[in-house]
Amino acid sequence: MLSATNRGLRMWGVMGLSALALTLAARGVFAQAEEIVTVTVLGIHATTEPNEHIDPALRPIADELRRSPYNCFRLIASDTRRIPLGETSKFAMIEGYALHVHPQKVAEDNVQLTITWVREGQILQRMAITLRKGKYFLSGGWRLKEGALLGAIAVQ
Repeated sequence: MLSATNRGLRMWGVMGLSALALTLAARGVFAQAEEIVTVTVLGIHATTEPNEHIDPALRPIADELRRSPYNCFRLIASDTRRIPLGETSKFAMIEGYALHVHPQKVAEDNVQLTITWVREGQILQRMAITLRKGKYFLSGGWRLKEGALLGAIAVQ
């Protein structure tokens, strides 16, 4: 049988461990909520012209661009933002288009996010993707007055 002193010490020990567990759990939730993803979005105007042209800023993704039916690619927008997990950031393009990026979860070498193409407030396409850090994902092909609009997204 435990003495009153030992029971008191045991009760304080249990309460201390409970408080520690709650503190650590809360820290984990806050750490995840405060996690920030660096997102880079490139807006690309793609056209078909007599001679191939790839904007020098787009050289790192030139191979992916060449798989499209176009042969000329000009950078029309470039933006890098730090976006907290769970928030959405809007990247304006041209002719009323925008790309919304919503990071959801970060793993060791990739990020889960939702990207949504919008034109003049209307959702054109929404997709959930897992993107490796440092790699670009090419999306779009939306019709413009001349050519098409592509978007390239990378995360860190």
